[in-house]
Amino acid sequence: MLNEPMPKRVLHVFMNLNLGGAESRIMDLFRTQNKDVLVNDFVIMTKEHCYFTDEVLGRGGEIHVIDSPREGLLKNLWQLYRLLRKKPKYTAIHAHTSYYSGLCVFIAFLAGISARIPHARNTSTGVNNLSTRVMLSLGRALCAIFATHRFAISKAAGQFLYGSASNGTVANFDVIPNAFDFHSIRHQQSITQEDKINYQLDPQVLNIVCVGRFYAVKNHRFLLDTVRCLANRRSNFCLHLIGDGELHSALQEQVQRLGLAGKVRFWGKRSDVAQLLALFDVMVMTSNSEGLGVAALEAQAAGLPCVLSTGIPDEADIGVGLCQFLALNEGHEVWSDAIEQQSLVDSVNKVDIDLQFEQRGYCLSTTRQRYLDAYLHHEKN
Repeated sequence: MLNEPMPKRVLHVFMNLNLGGAESRIMDLFRTQNKDVLVNDFVIMTKEHCYFTDEVLGRGGEIHVIDSPREGLLKNLWQLYRLLRKKPKYTAIHAHTSYYSGLCVFIAFLAGISARIPHARNTSTGVNNLSTRVMLSLGRALCAIFATHRFAISKAAGQFLYGSASNGTVANFDVIPNAFDFHSIRHQQSITQEDKINYQLDPQVLNIVCVGRFYAVKNHRFLLDTVRCLANRRSNFCLHLIGDGELHSALQEQVQRLGLAGKVRFWGKRSDVAQLLALFDVMVMTSNSEGLGVAALEAQAAGLPCVLSTGIPDEADIGVGLCQFLALNEGHEVWSDAIEQQSLVDSVNKVDIDLQFEQRGYCLSTTRQRYLDAYLHHEKN
């Protein structure tokens, strides 16, 4: 017993541990990781009590809090450096924070961390001002020099964060699918009318769903305008918005202004999305950009047909015939047509769907091993 090796330790870097796509996917891995092999800890940059805080602490994980870069970048980086120098030292740092990841891997290099991994999860910064462009360029340069591995959830996300190499070629990075427990997502074919009634859904209407934070990049305004267009041709529908965010009040006001009261239902944040998705008839995502589009993957796992903007990478389509992509400039009439058409797409059984996810590398066990190999790579060499 005394000679058993100590588990390795990785520090995941997030701005917060709320209910976002990246946070949720790492939590899926955290819940299933063998602690005798790898300890997953977190550093966040907010003092707020986050959505996953209690679960992490309850499962024996550690959450370190440092000041936000907005409160002073040098102070933030110094606190990160001191954390990484503590004993026992971390084997790896895994940063999920866009261009800030470049600063993380640089500080980890100075602190002597052997595995330094940025993870590209977005295809835009959301803000296009001079300071953001400068920080993105700096982040790219630091990732190129100090990262031992570069991960991305899609080709587009990798090209955005890592840019091009000095000779004009695309920088090297590994696309690793956003693994999740697709087996546990309830499938449409298991839903009864009684299930819908229990959740206060009308089985006789077209139930449209959108899952996503109420941020500008998700483009809910366009979705509501599309639904208003849909209302010109049919009355028997309901749009279900699952999520919350800074635009909540503005979207509620838009619903009233468009005369859609009673046609749009706000569900708020939900922890049971895996069980809810199958209740609906079609998923719609009008995002300006996405790193991958995890909600679309979850929808397909539930058997839902999807209407997706071309701001969502092609990798979001698992190839079972459930996805249709449209450009946002095609207009609300075209989008309304697509929603109605997609809602009539033939169902695909759960076995075939899960097989596609397995073949495309979305299994938690596959991703856990790829991460672990990267964390331990420099110890083996």
